[in-house]
Amino acid sequence: MVSLGQPCTLQFLPALQIITMLENTEPGNLVARLQITGTPSEISTRLVYNSSDVKTNGTDYFILNFTDLYLRSPLDYEWWTSNNYPNPFRFIVECTVLADKSIHDIDFQLDLIDVNDHPPIFSQTIYYINLDETTPINTIISTTIFAYDPDSGASGTFSYYLHNNLSSYNSYFRLISSTNASLILVQALDYNSMVSSFNLTIVAQDHGNPSLSSQAIISIHLIDIDNLDPKFNISTSYNLNISIDMGI
Repeated sequence: MVSLGQPCTLQFLPALQIITMLENTEPGNLVARLQITGTPSEISTRLVYNSSDVKTNGTDYFILNFTDLYLRSPLDYEWWTSNNYPNPFRFIVECTVLADKSIHDIDFQLDLIDVNDHPPIFSQTIYYINLDETTPINTIISTTIFAYDPDSGASGTFSYYLHNNLSSYNSYFRLISSTNASLILVQALDYNSMVSSFNLTIVAQDHGNPSLSSQAIISIHLIDIDNLDPKFNISTSYNLNISIDMGI
């Protein structure tokens, strides 16, 4: 703690200095300025971590120039949280009074704010599906299509939809829901009246602001089934010549 009436006193309370910083803050930016009464001839300052709260060396991320705290290295929200570092997290600035060598701690709390810097990512760029032409309507034909988004909050949630592109076969399929990319057949297939292979485009769009999205291809190959009886062409006449010498 900092005691009033000595050179390490903060001019403005509270004693806990709270920093709110976006994860995409560029290195070199000023992130905090200590309003300390002492001058460089009266005090010195040093940045240290609270070892019980943070597992790594704070000077990897910040530079302290007397009372000005600068960001040295990028702080990626997803990397930070995936490595189980606390957020918010604490560190301190040690303020030493040169006259009597007394040390006073100034507490900092950094709240690292996630930004929407990742689009949803599909598990594959292309999903291949072999589909029997006699597949019944309302059959779920794929449950392996999915995406993920490492962002948090609204930026990490997303919706699926089939892109309304030039494919004439979008109407044959639908997704179970905007949050489930399993594909359902909704219209009967016919190998003889359709192309044997075609593509659909699926989109995952997150709910961040601004919104980010990504696409994947669903490549469908129709399998012909022997489901038609042979037929004579009734518009064609057939001539049969029988020799009179043939026995019965």
